[in-house]
This record gives sequence, structure tokens and C-alpha cells, in this order.
Amino acid sequence: MTFTLIEPDLGRISGGLRYNSELSAAAGGRIERITAPGSWPEPTEDDVARLRQLVAQCQSGESQRPVLIDGLIGCSLPTPLSGPVVMLQHSLAQGPSAQRREADCLQAASAVVTTSAFAAAKVARRYDITAEVARPGTHVRPVAQPGSPAHLICLGALEDNKNQLFLAHVLQELRRRDATAWRCTFAGPITDTVYAEGVREALEGLTSVECVGELDEDAVDDLYRHADLLLLPSKEETFGMVVREAAAAAIPSFVTAGTGAQEALGAGRALALDVSAWADLLERWLSDEADRAELAATAREIRESAVPEWNDTARTVLAVLEGQVRVS
Repeated sequence: MTFTLIEPDLGRISGGLRYNSELSAAAGGRIERITAPGSWPEPTEDDVARLRQLVAQCQSGESQRPVLIDGLIGCSLPTPLSGPVVMLQHSLAQGPSAQRREADCLQAASAVVTTSAFAAAKVARRYDITAEVARPGTHVRPVAQPGSPAHLICLGALEDNKNQLFLAHVLQELRRRDATAWRCTFAGPITDTVYAEGVREALEGLTSVECVGELDEDAVDDLYRHADLLLLPSKEETFGMVVREAAAAAIPSFVTAGTGAQEALGAGRALALDVSAWADLLERWLSDEADRAELAATAREIRESAVPEWNDTARTVLAVLEGQVRVS
């Protein structure tokens, strides 16, 4: 039996859409992706009406097949969808009104899938719902080649949650300390132009920083191939696919403590969002050869161990969908 995954058309690359694409490919033709046009996650009445019609069409037949709905769509609805629906949560709502919608839609769903145990635990605490966990897989990458100066990378959409402004302050602090043996690349689409301008202004004077915008798959591969350390200072993170991708290239990461990125972290550090704390550890990493070598060795060991595969992700999601098939 084949199933349908309905996802938003964001007009850009996102972690959630990349997950959906890899999931569909690993499912061997059993999960078909369909795009729902609309201004998600703030849909119009017409957007909602078209989605309900699309879901009903996908559920029709002798066996009412459950539809897999990207949570960015499914949890932005004013009232829940009907029929068998499995909600795929790439992230969780922030703010009271969004959380109320999310609660209604998740509680009405036949099943819920999250991309991390961290997110599943949060769903359980918030809504008393048991979610199935389908962590992202990854692909083996060539081992990154250390550069000189050290190459720091930050991958993610330029927006408040990804917190590049915080990182800009950290890098400026390194400059004030005369710790300048590094270069840094910011890569990702601009989703908030005002925020992106603020980041650009905060980076002024840092000649070793490059903002390259959204990259295609080949360019991302090349970025990992020549990186020494990934920086992900997100305010909220359900999992952190880029952390796992970096690990597949034996690249350690610094991430925000208390977020789902810690679950993806193998080699690296989880830090509170404090500029001095990040600057301290980065300065140590840059200047202490033993600390840097230890992290690099741990990253290589983790890469050589079992690499999570997208086939495992697909098997988990398909099992959830098959468990919700309703025979007429």
C-alpha cells in the first residue's frame, strides 16, 4: 500500500522539506509527496478548504488510507482534519495561540510522529500524547579536511530562531580577545530580511566572515568537506539535522544546551546561550591543540561507528501509517 505525504510549498529549502524528501526516497515509492499551496503556517480560508479537499481525496477508497501531514500545515489549521491522519512534527509551536491549535490538531490525529525523542517528550508533557520517534538518517560523507585558518560553519535559515545574531556577537568577542585564527561561513536562505540585515550589521568589521546565502546540495557537500567545526546556536531545535550531517563528515559541533540538537550531538559541546561561554570555548578550541585534537578524534570515531540510515526512518514511519489503515 502506498501513502501520501502532504507538505507546504515554502519556496526554499528547509530542514523539514529535506527530511520529507529523504523519507520519500527511502520508502521506495510507498510515500508520495504532494505539495499543498498556501501561506503556511498562516493559511487563508481558501488554503484550508483546498487542503481539506486534498486530504479527503487521499483518504478515499475501500481502505481509508491514513494521510501523512507535515505538521507545519496540519497544526496551523483552525480546526483539526477528519479521517485517519498521521501528523509529522518537524518542530513544535511557540506561543499560547499556536500551542492551542497544535494541541487540538495533535489530539485529533490518529498518530503523531516526531523527529527526535526530545520532541516526543515535549509532546507528552504538553499534550499527554505518545508520539513515535523517527529520527533523521544521514549519508556517509568524506572526512572533512582541516584547513588553515580553522573553518567555522553555521548552516540554517537566517531568522531569529537560528540565532545567527548571537553568533555574530560571539565572533566579535573573539576579535576583541585577538583570537582571530579562524574564518566563518554563514549559509542558508534569508527568511527574515530585517533580521538578516541586523546580522549583517553585527558582523561589520569581521573580514573573515562570509554570508553565502542558500546553497544547493553540491555546494553544501563542498562546505562540509572543508569545515572544521559546526556552530548551531538555535533558540529552539527539534533535532538538528545539520549536526548529524556534520558528524557524518567527522566534524564536531557546538550547539545550544537544552534543545533537541543535543540528541544529534556526538562530538562537540552543548552550551547555554551566553556570549562569554561560547567565546571561551571557541577560544580554547582555537588555541588548545590537545582539546581540538580530542574533539576531532571523537568525531572520527563516531563517523566510523554505525551511521543511522534513512531506511530506518522510513521503516518507522511506514509502520505507523500501516497501523492506522481502516478497512471499510
